[in-house]
Amino acid sequence: MSGTFTVVRTLGRSDAAHDILEELPEWFGIDRFTHEYVEAAAKFPNYVAVAPPEGGADGGETPFEDVLGVLLVDQRYPTSAEVHLLAVRRKHHRAGIGRTLLERVEQDLRAQGVRLLSVKTFGPSASDPDFDRTRAFYTACGFHPVEEFPDLWVDNPCLLMVKPL
Repeated sequence: MSGTFTVVRTLGRSDAAHDILEELPEWFGIDRFTHEYVEAAAKFPNYVAVAPPEGGADGGETPFEDVLGVLLVDQRYPTSAEVHLLAVRRKHHRAGIGRTLLERVEQDLRAQGVRLLSVKTFGPSASDPDFDRTRAFYTACGFHPVEEFPDLWVDNPCLLMVKPL
């Protein structure tokens, strides 16, 4: 990616989440689940990567088409949290946006006393090149596979990965 970006914590960026997910049907091509992610963006903390406009970035006011990536955090317990969604616009893959979003979330969660971050993704028992890359990304970011659940998601194996903070 040419240029820079800033990560901003905000709420309610369903518009940006929807727009980014629509670009990535190989990962988010099931309408029901896409709808659930968009609804989650309205209630979970959102971390968005934006190209900073003149005068500074504000993730809540940036037009949705200018949001480069989004990460939703679901914290159900004081010492643990889950990456509910991490998606980056295709043209910005491999530019450090996903890793930077995770680093910012981890920093904020550590400051709150959170000790464990988890993520669920498509399991390796049903090979898929796109999700092979997804698992490799999370592994490179320090996540460890814990268990694959063959029946948690209908017709798709779910891999639980965790990272100590």
